[in-house]
Amino acid sequence: MAITALNTGTLFAYQWFVVTQLGAGPGTDALFAGMVMPQLVLNVISGSLGYVLVPMLSVVDGRARSSTTWGFAIALALIFGGLATALWLLAPWWVPLSVPGFDAATIQQTVTLTRIQLVGMLFAGLGAPFNAAYQAQHRFIYPAVMALLAGLVALAFVVVLLGRGGVETAAWGLTLRAALQFLFQVRIGFPFVFPNFRDKEFADALRKLKPLIAGTVYYKTDQLLDRFLASMTPSGSLSLLHLAQQIYAAGNLVLANAIAIPLTPRLAKYAKDQDWAIFRREVMRALYILGGLGLLAFILIVFPGRIILQLFFAHGNLKAEAVNKLWEIMLALGMVWISGLTGQVLSTSFYAMSDTKTPTKVGVIGFTLGIGLKIAGLFLGGVIGIAIGSGVYMIFNSVAMYSMLFRRLGYSVDASPEGKS
Repeated sequence: MAITALNTGTLFAYQWFVVTQLGAGPGTDALFAGMVMPQLVLNVISGSLGYVLVPMLSVVDGRARSSTTWGFAIALALIFGGLATALWLLAPWWVPLSVPGFDAATIQQTVTLTRIQLVGMLFAGLGAPFNAAYQAQHRFIYPAVMALLAGLVALAFVVVLLGRGGVETAAWGLTLRAALQFLFQVRIGFPFVFPNFRDKEFADALRKLKPLIAGTVYYKTDQLLDRFLASMTPSGSLSLLHLAQQIYAAGNLVLANAIAIPLTPRLAKYAKDQDWAIFRREVMRALYILGGLGLLAFILIVFPGRIILQLFFAHGNLKAEAVNKLWEIMLALGMVWISGLTGQVLSTSFYAMSDTKTPTKVGVIGFTLGIGLKIAGLFLGGVIGIAIGSGVYMIFNSVAMYSMLFRRLGYSVDASPEGKS
Protein backbone atom coordinates (compact mmCIF):
# COMPACT_ATOMS: atom_id res chain seq x y z
CA MET A 1 0.00 0.00 0.00
CA ALA A 2 2.89 2.37 0.79
CA ILE A 3 4.39 1.93 -2.69
CA THR A 4 1.02 2.48 -4.33
CA ALA A 5 0.50 5.61 -2.25
CA LEU A 6 3.92 6.93 -3.32
CA ASN A 7 3.17 6.11 -6.95
CA THR A 8 -0.19 7.88 -6.79
CA GLY A 9 1.40 10.78 -4.96
CA THR A 10 4.00 11.15 -7.71
CA LEU A 11 1.33 11.31 -10.41
CA PHE A 12 -0.65 13.77 -8.31
CA ALA A 13 2.48 15.90 -7.75
CA TYR A 14 2.93 15.95 -11.52
CA GLN A 15 -0.53 17.44 -12.07
CA TRP A 16 -0.19 19.72 -9.04
CA PHE A 17 3.02 21.18 -10.45
CA VAL A 18 1.49 21.75 -13.88
CA VAL A 19 -1.66 23.44 -12.56
CA THR A 20 0.07 25.62 -9.98
CA GLN A 21 2.73 26.76 -12.49
CA LEU A 22 0.40 27.37 -15.42
CA GLY A 23 -2.79 28.24 -13.53
CA ALA A 24 -6.30 26.99 -14.27
CA GLY A 25 -7.02 28.43 -17.70
CA PRO A 26 -7.29 27.64 -21.42
CA GLY A 27 -3.94 25.81 -21.58
CA THR A 28 -4.68 23.38 -18.77
CA ASP A 29 -8.26 23.01 -20.00
CA ALA A 30 -6.82 21.91 -23.36
CA LEU A 31 -4.37 19.51 -21.68
CA PHE A 32 -7.02 17.77 -19.60
CA ALA A 33 -9.56 17.72 -22.42
CA GLY A 34 -6.86 16.12 -24.59
CA MET A 35 -6.49 13.30 -22.07
CA VAL A 36 -10.08 12.16 -22.34
CA MET A 37 -10.16 10.21 -25.60
CA PRO A 38 -6.90 8.27 -24.95
CA GLN A 39 -8.12 7.48 -21.43
CA LEU A 40 -11.52 6.43 -22.75
CA VAL A 41 -9.95 3.93 -25.15
CA LEU A 42 -7.66 2.62 -22.39
CA ASN A 43 -10.50 2.27 -19.88
CA VAL A 44 -12.74 0.47 -22.34
CA ILE A 45 -10.18 -1.99 -23.72
CA SER A 46 -7.33 -2.31 -21.22
CA GLY A 47 -9.54 -1.88 -18.17
CA SER A 48 -11.98 -4.51 -19.40
CA LEU A 49 -9.10 -6.83 -20.29
CA GLY A 50 -7.69 -6.68 -16.77
CA TYR A 51 -10.96 -7.78 -15.19
CA VAL A 52 -11.14 -10.80 -17.48
CA LEU A 53 -7.44 -11.75 -17.66
CA VAL A 54 -6.54 -11.62 -13.95
CA PRO A 55 -9.03 -14.32 -12.87
CA MET A 56 -8.16 -16.39 -15.95
CA LEU A 57 -4.37 -16.19 -15.50
CA SER A 58 -4.76 -16.92 -11.78
CA VAL A 59 -5.73 -20.54 -12.48
CA VAL A 60 -3.17 -21.38 -15.22
CA ASP A 61 0.61 -21.38 -15.20
CA GLY A 62 3.74 -21.89 -17.27
CA ARG A 63 3.45 -21.87 -21.04
CA ALA A 64 -0.33 -21.48 -20.98
CA ARG A 65 -0.04 -18.22 -19.05
CA SER A 66 2.73 -16.89 -21.30
CA SER A 67 0.85 -17.87 -24.45
CA THR A 68 -2.32 -16.09 -23.33
CA THR A 69 -0.39 -13.00 -22.20
CA TRP A 70 1.49 -12.64 -25.49
CA GLY A 71 -1.65 -13.36 -27.48
CA PHE A 72 -3.36 -10.35 -25.99
CA ALA A 73 -0.22 -8.22 -26.23
CA ILE A 74 -0.05 -8.82 -29.99
CA ALA A 75 -3.78 -8.26 -30.38
CA LEU A 76 -3.61 -5.00 -28.44
CA ALA A 77 -0.64 -3.81 -30.49
CA LEU A 78 -2.81 -4.09 -33.60
CA ILE A 79 -5.89 -2.60 -31.94
CA PHE A 80 -4.21 0.36 -30.25
CA GLY A 81 -1.95 1.01 -33.22
CA GLY A 82 -4.94 1.26 -35.53
CA LEU A 83 -6.98 3.37 -33.13
CA ALA A 84 -4.12 5.75 -32.37
CA THR A 85 -3.46 6.30 -36.07
CA ALA A 86 -7.13 6.91 -36.89
CA LEU A 87 -7.68 9.27 -33.95
CA TRP A 88 -4.46 11.17 -34.73
CA LEU A 89 -5.43 11.74 -38.37
CA LEU A 90 -9.04 12.66 -37.61
CA ALA A 91 -8.31 14.84 -34.55
CA PRO A 92 -9.00 18.16 -36.35
CA TRP A 93 -12.57 16.94 -36.95
CA TRP A 94 -13.59 15.08 -33.78
CA VAL A 95 -11.82 17.21 -31.14
CA PRO A 96 -13.91 20.37 -31.81
CA LEU A 97 -17.06 18.28 -31.41
CA SER A 98 -15.92 17.10 -27.96
CA VAL A 99 -15.29 20.63 -26.57
CA PRO A 100 -17.91 22.90 -28.19
CA GLY A 101 -17.42 25.65 -25.61
CA PHE A 102 -13.73 26.23 -26.40
CA ASP A 103 -12.59 29.10 -28.61
CA ALA A 104 -10.68 28.41 -31.84
CA ALA A 105 -7.20 28.83 -30.33
CA THR A 106 -7.94 26.49 -27.42
CA ILE A 107 -9.43 23.91 -29.78
CA GLN A 108 -6.26 23.92 -31.89
CA GLN A 109 -4.16 23.51 -28.76
CA THR A 110 -6.39 20.62 -27.66
CA VAL A 111 -5.80 18.89 -31.01
CA THR A 112 -2.02 19.14 -30.56
CA LEU A 113 -2.07 17.89 -26.97
CA THR A 114 -4.44 15.05 -27.83
CA ARG A 115 -2.10 13.80 -30.55
CA ILE A 116 0.83 13.74 -28.13
CA GLN A 117 -1.14 11.76 -25.58
CA LEU A 118 -2.31 9.23 -28.16
CA VAL A 119 1.30 8.00 -28.27
CA GLY A 120 1.13 7.39 -24.53
CA MET A 121 -2.16 5.55 -24.99
CA LEU A 122 -0.41 3.06 -27.27
CA PHE A 123 2.25 2.22 -24.67
CA ALA A 124 -0.24 2.05 -21.79
CA GLY A 125 -2.47 -0.30 -23.76
CA LEU A 126 0.39 -2.63 -24.64
CA GLY A 127 1.31 -2.94 -20.97
CA ALA A 128 -2.14 -4.12 -19.84
CA PRO A 129 -1.66 -7.91 -20.40
CA PHE A 130 1.71 -7.88 -18.62
CA ASN A 131 0.26 -5.97 -15.68
CA ALA A 132 -2.54 -8.56 -15.48
CA ALA A 133 0.07 -11.34 -15.44
CA TYR A 134 1.78 -9.76 -12.42
CA GLN A 135 -1.53 -9.44 -10.56
CA ALA A 136 -2.49 -13.03 -11.35
CA GLN A 137 0.76 -14.23 -9.74
CA HIS A 138 0.19 -12.02 -6.68
CA ARG A 139 3.31 -10.06 -7.63
CA PHE A 140 2.16 -6.56 -6.76
CA ILE A 141 5.38 -4.97 -5.51
CA TYR A 142 7.53 -5.01 -8.66
CA PRO A 143 5.00 -3.32 -11.02
CA ALA A 144 4.20 -0.77 -8.31
CA VAL A 145 7.89 0.07 -7.84
CA MET A 146 8.43 0.34 -11.60
CA ALA A 147 5.37 2.59 -11.96
CA LEU A 148 6.83 4.77 -9.20
CA LEU A 149 10.18 4.95 -10.99
CA ALA A 150 8.49 5.88 -14.28
CA GLY A 151 6.46 8.54 -12.47
CA LEU A 152 9.54 10.05 -10.84
CA VAL A 153 11.35 10.28 -14.18
CA ALA A 154 8.30 11.96 -15.74
CA LEU A 155 8.01 14.37 -12.80
CA ALA A 156 11.67 15.35 -13.11
CA PHE A 157 11.15 15.85 -16.85
CA VAL A 158 8.25 18.26 -16.38
CA VAL A 159 9.87 20.16 -13.49
CA VAL A 160 12.97 20.86 -15.60
CA LEU A 161 11.29 21.58 -18.95
CA LEU A 162 7.80 23.00 -18.25
CA GLY A 163 9.08 26.56 -18.11
CA ARG A 164 10.57 26.21 -21.60
CA GLY A 165 8.04 24.07 -23.42
CA GLY A 166 4.83 25.06 -21.67
CA VAL A 167 1.79 22.82 -21.60
CA GLU A 168 3.08 20.58 -24.41
CA THR A 169 5.88 19.48 -22.07
CA ALA A 170 3.23 18.25 -19.63
CA ALA A 171 1.67 16.10 -22.37
CA TRP A 172 5.03 14.65 -23.41
CA GLY A 173 5.87 13.86 -19.79
CA LEU A 174 2.75 11.73 -19.44
CA THR A 175 3.66 9.90 -22.63
CA LEU A 176 7.18 9.29 -21.31
CA ARG A 177 5.73 7.81 -18.12
CA ALA A 178 3.54 5.36 -20.08
CA ALA A 179 6.45 4.27 -22.29
CA LEU A 180 8.77 3.62 -19.34
CA GLN A 181 6.11 1.71 -17.45
CA PHE A 182 5.56 -0.58 -20.44
CA LEU A 183 9.29 -1.26 -20.81
CA PHE A 184 9.57 -2.14 -17.12
CA GLN A 185 6.55 -4.49 -17.18
CA VAL A 186 7.22 -6.47 -20.35
CA ARG A 187 9.94 -8.60 -18.73
CA ILE A 188 7.32 -10.91 -17.18
CA GLY A 189 6.41 -12.11 -20.68
CA PHE A 190 9.82 -13.72 -21.23
CA PRO A 191 10.78 -16.27 -22.31
CA PHE A 192 8.53 -15.53 -25.26
CA VAL A 193 5.91 -18.17 -26.08
CA PHE A 194 4.30 -17.82 -29.48
CA PRO A 195 0.56 -17.51 -28.82
CA ASN A 196 -2.03 -19.91 -30.12
CA PHE A 197 -4.92 -17.71 -31.16
CA ARG A 198 -7.13 -20.79 -31.36
CA ASP A 199 -6.36 -21.68 -27.76
CA LYS A 200 -9.39 -22.32 -25.54
CA GLU A 201 -8.30 -19.79 -22.89
CA PHE A 202 -7.76 -17.09 -25.51
CA ALA A 203 -11.15 -17.76 -27.12
CA ASP A 204 -12.82 -17.83 -23.69
CA ALA A 205 -11.34 -14.46 -22.77
CA LEU A 206 -12.54 -12.94 -26.04
CA ARG A 207 -16.03 -14.30 -25.40
CA LYS A 208 -16.14 -12.67 -21.97
CA LEU A 209 -14.69 -9.40 -23.27
CA LYS A 210 -17.31 -8.83 -25.97
CA PRO A 211 -20.25 -7.88 -23.71
CA LEU A 212 -17.95 -5.99 -21.35
CA ILE A 213 -16.44 -3.82 -24.09
CA ALA A 214 -19.77 -3.39 -25.88
CA GLY A 215 -21.33 -1.98 -22.73
CA THR A 216 -18.40 -0.03 -21.34
CA VAL A 217 -17.76 1.76 -24.64
CA TYR A 218 -21.04 3.52 -23.87
CA TYR A 219 -20.97 4.24 -20.15
CA LYS A 220 -17.20 4.84 -20.00
CA THR A 221 -17.84 7.97 -22.09
CA ASP A 222 -18.70 9.50 -18.72
CA GLN A 223 -15.47 11.53 -18.67
CA LEU A 224 -15.98 12.58 -22.28
CA LEU A 225 -19.44 13.88 -21.37
CA ASP A 226 -17.99 15.74 -18.37
CA ARG A 227 -15.43 17.51 -20.57
CA PHE A 228 -18.07 18.23 -23.22
CA LEU A 229 -20.32 19.91 -20.65
CA ALA A 230 -17.51 21.57 -18.68
CA SER A 231 -16.17 23.20 -21.86
CA MET A 232 -19.33 25.37 -21.75
CA THR A 233 -18.50 26.69 -18.27
CA PRO A 234 -16.06 29.57 -17.54
CA SER A 235 -12.40 29.09 -18.50
CA GLY A 236 -10.50 27.04 -15.94
CA SER A 237 -13.59 25.20 -14.64
CA LEU A 238 -12.76 22.12 -16.70
CA SER A 239 -9.27 22.03 -15.17
CA LEU A 240 -10.65 22.33 -11.64
CA LEU A 241 -13.21 19.58 -12.26
CA HIS A 242 -10.45 17.35 -13.62
CA LEU A 243 -8.19 18.11 -10.66
CA ALA A 244 -10.95 17.34 -8.14
CA GLN A 245 -11.69 14.07 -9.93
CA GLN A 246 -8.00 13.20 -9.94
CA ILE A 247 -7.66 13.82 -6.20
CA TYR A 248 -10.46 11.35 -5.57
CA ALA A 249 -9.12 8.99 -8.24
CA ALA A 250 -5.75 9.00 -6.49
CA GLY A 251 -7.36 7.98 -3.22
CA ASN A 252 -9.47 5.38 -4.99
CA LEU A 253 -6.37 3.93 -6.66
CA VAL A 254 -4.46 3.63 -3.39
CA LEU A 255 -7.33 1.94 -1.55
CA ALA A 256 -8.32 -0.25 -4.49
CA ASN A 257 -4.75 -1.49 -4.95
CA ALA A 258 -4.47 -2.19 -1.24
CA ILE A 259 -7.84 -3.92 -0.78
CA ALA A 260 -9.96 -4.54 -3.90
CA ILE A 261 -7.37 -5.65 -6.48
CA PRO A 262 -5.57 -8.20 -4.24
CA LEU A 263 -9.03 -9.57 -3.48
CA THR A 264 -9.67 -10.50 -7.14
CA PRO A 265 -7.55 -13.70 -7.37
CA ARG A 266 -8.93 -14.93 -4.03
CA LEU A 267 -12.52 -14.34 -5.08
CA ALA A 268 -11.86 -16.12 -8.38
CA LYS A 269 -10.59 -19.15 -6.46
CA TYR A 270 -13.55 -19.12 -4.05
CA ALA A 271 -15.94 -18.91 -6.99
CA LYS A 272 -14.20 -21.78 -8.78
CA ASP A 273 -14.38 -23.92 -5.60
CA GLN A 274 -17.96 -22.73 -4.92
CA ASP A 275 -17.00 -21.50 -1.46
CA TRP A 276 -19.81 -18.95 -1.54
CA ALA A 277 -20.00 -18.34 2.21
CA ILE A 278 -16.33 -17.32 2.29
CA PHE A 279 -16.81 -15.35 -0.95
CA ARG A 280 -19.66 -13.37 0.63
CA ARG A 281 -17.73 -12.76 3.86
CA GLU A 282 -14.69 -11.44 1.95
CA VAL A 283 -16.85 -9.10 -0.13
CA MET A 284 -18.65 -7.70 2.92
CA ARG A 285 -15.36 -7.19 4.73
CA ALA A 286 -13.95 -5.22 1.79
CA LEU A 287 -17.13 -3.13 1.53
CA TYR A 288 -17.02 -2.21 5.22
CA ILE A 289 -13.35 -1.28 5.09
CA LEU A 290 -13.52 0.78 1.89
CA GLY A 291 -16.83 2.40 2.78
CA GLY A 292 -15.59 3.36 6.25
CA LEU A 293 -12.30 4.76 5.00
CA GLY A 294 -14.09 6.66 2.24
CA LEU A 295 -16.54 8.26 4.68
CA LEU A 296 -13.73 9.25 7.03
CA ALA A 297 -11.79 10.85 4.17
CA PHE A 298 -14.84 12.84 3.05
CA ILE A 299 -15.42 14.16 6.58
CA LEU A 300 -11.84 15.44 6.54
CA ILE A 301 -12.50 17.13 3.18
CA VAL A 302 -15.50 18.94 4.65
CA PHE A 303 -13.21 20.18 7.43
CA PRO A 304 -10.35 21.04 7.42
CA GLY A 305 -10.18 20.25 3.69
CA ARG A 306 -10.55 23.84 2.53
CA ILE A 307 -7.61 24.99 4.64
CA ILE A 308 -5.43 22.11 3.46
CA LEU A 309 -6.24 22.78 -0.19
CA GLN A 310 -5.27 26.44 0.24
CA LEU A 311 -1.93 25.40 1.75
CA PHE A 312 -1.17 22.98 -1.08
CA PHE A 313 -2.62 24.69 -4.15
CA ALA A 314 -2.65 28.46 -3.64
CA HIS A 315 0.80 28.87 -5.20
CA GLY A 316 2.26 30.19 -8.43
CA ASN A 317 -0.46 31.05 -10.92
CA LEU A 318 -3.30 29.20 -9.16
CA LYS A 319 -5.22 31.83 -7.21
CA ALA A 320 -7.10 31.46 -3.92
CA GLU A 321 -10.46 31.92 -5.66
CA ALA A 322 -9.73 28.95 -7.91
CA VAL A 323 -8.76 26.82 -4.90
CA ASN A 324 -12.04 27.68 -3.17
CA LYS A 325 -13.87 26.55 -6.30
CA LEU A 326 -11.85 23.33 -6.28
CA TRP A 327 -13.00 22.63 -2.71
CA GLU A 328 -16.65 23.23 -3.65
CA ILE A 329 -16.33 20.81 -6.57
CA MET A 330 -14.81 18.19 -4.27
CA LEU A 331 -17.77 18.50 -1.89
CA ALA A 332 -20.12 18.06 -4.83
CA LEU A 333 -18.21 14.92 -5.89
CA GLY A 334 -18.58 13.28 -2.47
CA MET A 335 -21.10 10.71 -3.70
CA VAL A 336 -18.79 9.84 -6.60
CA TRP A 337 -15.97 9.16 -4.12
CA ILE A 338 -17.94 6.83 -1.82
CA SER A 339 -19.76 4.95 -4.59
CA GLY A 340 -16.54 4.60 -6.57
CA LEU A 341 -14.88 2.70 -3.73
CA THR A 342 -17.80 0.37 -3.04
CA GLY A 343 -18.50 -0.08 -6.75
CA GLN A 344 -14.93 -1.30 -7.28
CA VAL A 345 -15.50 -4.19 -4.87
CA LEU A 346 -18.94 -5.02 -6.26
CA SER A 347 -17.89 -5.08 -9.92
CA THR A 348 -14.76 -7.10 -9.05
CA SER A 349 -17.00 -9.65 -7.32
CA PHE A 350 -19.06 -10.16 -10.47
CA TYR A 351 -15.93 -10.47 -12.62
CA ALA A 352 -14.51 -13.09 -10.25
CA MET A 353 -17.71 -15.08 -10.86
CA SER A 354 -17.01 -14.80 -14.63
CA ASP A 355 -20.02 -12.48 -14.97
CA THR A 356 -19.14 -9.45 -17.06
CA LYS A 357 -22.69 -8.78 -18.21
CA THR A 358 -24.34 -7.66 -14.96
CA PRO A 359 -21.96 -4.76 -14.11
CA THR A 360 -22.13 -3.69 -17.75
CA LYS A 361 -25.93 -3.62 -17.80
CA VAL A 362 -26.06 -1.67 -14.55
CA GLY A 363 -23.45 0.77 -15.87
CA VAL A 364 -25.37 1.33 -19.10
CA ILE A 365 -28.68 2.00 -17.33
CA GLY A 366 -27.06 4.20 -14.68
CA PHE A 367 -25.11 6.26 -17.20
CA THR A 368 -28.22 6.77 -19.32
CA LEU A 369 -29.89 8.31 -16.27
CA GLY A 370 -26.68 10.21 -15.54
CA ILE A 371 -26.68 11.96 -18.92
CA GLY A 372 -29.93 13.71 -18.08
CA LEU A 373 -28.79 14.44 -14.52
CA LYS A 374 -25.53 16.02 -15.68
CA ILE A 375 -27.19 18.15 -18.35
CA ALA A 376 -29.74 19.36 -15.80
CA GLY A 377 -26.89 19.99 -13.37
CA LEU A 378 -25.04 22.12 -15.94
CA PHE A 379 -28.01 24.43 -16.41
CA LEU A 380 -28.86 24.59 -12.70
CA GLY A 381 -25.41 24.85 -11.15
CA GLY A 382 -22.67 24.87 -13.76
CA VAL A 383 -19.68 22.67 -13.00
CA ILE A 384 -20.97 22.02 -9.45
CA GLY A 385 -24.22 20.69 -10.92
CA ILE A 386 -22.30 18.37 -13.25
CA ALA A 387 -20.46 16.92 -10.24
CA ILE A 388 -23.66 16.36 -8.26
CA GLY A 389 -25.32 14.67 -11.24
CA SER A 390 -22.35 12.30 -11.47
CA GLY A 391 -22.71 11.31 -7.84
CA VAL A 392 -26.43 10.60 -8.01
CA TYR A 393 -26.14 8.14 -10.88
CA MET A 394 -23.08 6.40 -9.39
CA ILE A 395 -24.92 5.85 -6.11
CA PHE A 396 -27.68 4.22 -8.16
CA ASN A 397 -25.11 1.91 -9.77
CA SER A 398 -23.64 0.78 -6.44
CA VAL A 399 -27.03 0.14 -4.83
CA ALA A 400 -28.21 -1.84 -7.88
CA MET A 401 -25.06 -3.99 -8.02
CA TYR A 402 -25.15 -4.64 -4.28
CA SER A 403 -28.75 -5.82 -4.46
CA MET A 404 -28.09 -8.12 -7.45
CA LEU A 405 -24.86 -9.56 -6.07
CA PHE A 406 -26.16 -10.50 -2.64
CA ARG A 407 -29.39 -11.87 -4.02
CA ARG A 408 -27.28 -14.17 -6.19
CA LEU A 409 -24.88 -15.05 -3.38
CA GLY A 410 -27.82 -15.99 -1.17
CA TYR A 411 -29.02 -18.44 -3.80
CA SER A 412 -25.47 -19.76 -4.32
CA VAL A 413 -24.94 -20.44 -0.61
CA ASP A 414 -28.25 -22.31 -0.40
CA ALA A 415 -27.31 -24.42 -3.44
CA SER A 416 -23.77 -25.26 -2.24
CA PRO A 417 -23.01 -28.47 -0.32
CA GLU A 418 -22.37 -26.43 2.84
CA GLY A 419 -25.69 -24.65 2.45
CA LYS A 420 -27.61 -27.92 2.12
CA SER A 421 -25.98 -29.61 5.08
